[in-house]
Amino acid sequence: MEDQNKPREDLIHELRELQHLFTDSEECRRAEVAVQEARGYAASIIETIREPLLVLDADLKVLSANRSFYTIFKVTPEETVGSYIYDLGNQQWDIPGLRVLLEDMLPQNTQFDDFEVEHDFTTIGHKTMMLNARQILNEELGKRMILLAIEDITGLRKLERERRNILSMFAHDMKNPLVTSEGFLSRIISGKAGSLTEKQQNYLEIIRDELNIVSQLISDFLDFSKFEAQEYTPILVPFNVQTEIQKNIETEEMTAEKKEITISLELPDTAVPMVNADGAMIHRVIRNLLDNAIKYTDSGGAVTVKVTDRDNEILVSVKDTGTGIPEDRLPYIFDSFYRVKRDAKGSGLGLSIAKTIIETHGGRIWAESTLAKGSVFSFTLPKP
Repeated sequence: MEDQNKPREDLIHELRELQHLFTDSEECRRAEVAVQEARGYAASIIETIREPLLVLDADLKVLSANRSFYTIFKVTPEETVGSYIYDLGNQQWDIPGLRVLLEDMLPQNTQFDDFEVEHDFTTIGHKTMMLNARQILNEELGKRMILLAIEDITGLRKLERERRNILSMFAHDMKNPLVTSEGFLSRIISGKAGSLTEKQQNYLEIIRDELNIVSQLISDFLDFSKFEAQEYTPILVPFNVQTEIQKNIETEEMTAEKKEITISLELPDTAVPMVNADGAMIHRVIRNLLDNAIKYTDSGGAVTVKVTDRDNEILVSVKDTGTGIPEDRLPYIFDSFYRVKRDAKGSGLGLSIAKTIIETHGGRIWAESTLAKGSVFSFTLPKP
């Protein structure tokens, strides 16, 4: 009986194996269809992106590019795919800084943002491009690749230059009549144009003070334009930070006394070392921090300037007992044109200019604050 049933059992077993094979084959087919659909879906998305995109392999050869790349750079797939990125066009991407970023991406698992390339491209002329790169994983091959996005910002940079030039010219043209007006106003106030009543004298002095404020705003803006255009290079000479701080405190004492604010200076036990700095610019930073401290400190408060000699740098801190800065606004106080209070007078450029000056000197500047208790503004200057 067992021998008679054996062929039947073998047949059933073979049928089951065939069924498994058919099922596995069907699953594979479905999986392949799903992969193809996903690939087509991803390719469709990439083709709709207006910015040029490149996919690079581990050797930095071009695996693929989207339609925008070919259209904008006026090249063909034949001269692009399979080439090293550094060999494209007239070697426009062969830039030392870009080489380091790309070659470190896969080995060091990094990415980069907003790398600018300004170049005379063979097919499209002089352009400024912004590059961003991310790693992507090819799950089918189990390999990591680089997705490089390219954005043409030539027009944006041109508009920025034109804006700076127009505003700088406008501010400069305003400065000249202000200087002339201040000169004639001073002659009138001094009595050189005839005697004045007490009321007239007071009114003219108010006008002069307001003109001085406008003149300072314009000066701030002209300096800001210079810094923004990266035209400022500090003239470094041996500079005594302690002496400069003491001079500024003496100058500010009269203003502080009117508000019944005390100003004190804390120095280290040993002499403060000299630093290499642009004296006029560091003077501006110190004066700005002292002015702000006094301005935002109520009558009867205190301003303390502390100098600390640290390992490789000099630390200067200006502490006040003023109104403080709300926590949500603290991250923005060094931004250009930002003012903590909307009704505050000033250009909103003082701290932005101070930040540029200190960073150009190789130092750092930051602020700490507690609302209704006061603020501490600090900056460092490196030792020679």
